[in-house]
Amino acid sequence: MMMKPPLKILPHLLGASLIFHAIPAVAQNDAMLADDPCKLELTVDGSVDWRGLYGRGYEVFDEGESFETVTISVRHQGVACQFFLTAAPISGGGINALTGPGEPLYYDLLKTTSGPSFLSADFEGTETSRIEGQFSQGRSAQGATLLVSIPANQFVRGGTYSGQAMVRLFRVDAGIQELVAEAPLVILAPVASVLKVRSDDFPEGVRETSVDLGDLSKAARRTVDFNILSNAEVAVTFQSANRGKLAHEAGAPGIGYNLLFRGENIDLSASALSTRINHIPNRVERAVPLEIVVPAPNGLPAAGQYSDALTVTFTAE
Repeated sequence: MMMKPPLKILPHLLGASLIFHAIPAVAQNDAMLADDPCKLELTVDGSVDWRGLYGRGYEVFDEGESFETVTISVRHQGVACQFFLTAAPISGGGINALTGPGEPLYYDLLKTTSGPSFLSADFEGTETSRIEGQFSQGRSAQGATLLVSIPANQFVRGGTYSGQAMVRLFRVDAGIQELVAEAPLVILAPVASVLKVRSDDFPEGVRETSVDLGDLSKAARRTVDFNILSNAEVAVTFQSANRGKLAHEAGAPGIGYNLLFRGENIDLSASALSTRINHIPNRVERAVPLEIVVPAPNGLPAAGQYSDALTVTFTAE
């Protein structure tokens, strides 16, 4: 009996310090600004779309590391003054987490690829989370690039995840810290629904195999073991070339057989039949055995070879 399960993925989708750099500004007569108070303005990229290593979003099976950039700039005019920046997560229960259809997807906002984090639960930040700077008298601007990180090996359900952090700008005057501006940063990360299927009953790299049912003059039972790993629900479709019968090579009457998938009887008399495997919210490989059962015949079947071609398709949804 020929088994042709296409074992393929068919998704239905789809510390360290940071120094500001100067941004050229329109030259003005500093003398005109000498008596003006220190005025600061904050600009932050409004949102970050997580594209990942291959531009497909976050991939639960990918162990590589990638980052998305966020640009922050501070504009100043007036007398010389000092400032610092910090940020805090304001979604996900106040932790660095994106929310979506499954478990939280944790992220961070880093000063460099090796840290430290720019995020802090403290409203005014900490010594390691803050970015500090100062301006001379006049008008100028400074900017920096931060890195959004979503660590690998987070096995979350497929879908769209989002979260928000608040970037805060403080002016420092005679040791007094004053909040002067806030700007939200939205982080969006699509997570693809993906699937891995393997079977020790198939030669490596081959997508079909044959199952020897032995002597059909008596009852026979064989099992083909599949193992699946997916971050989504999985649809499994069965299609028999002979509608659930083993056809005789010379056209003699065929022999009917039964198919059990995880103990569930599969009716092969239809053109195709599907069943579903529910999502498991952790990275656990699931065994899904397929049993072929040939009942004992009522009489003696014709001598010869009997066969059927059974196609099994796994699809992540």
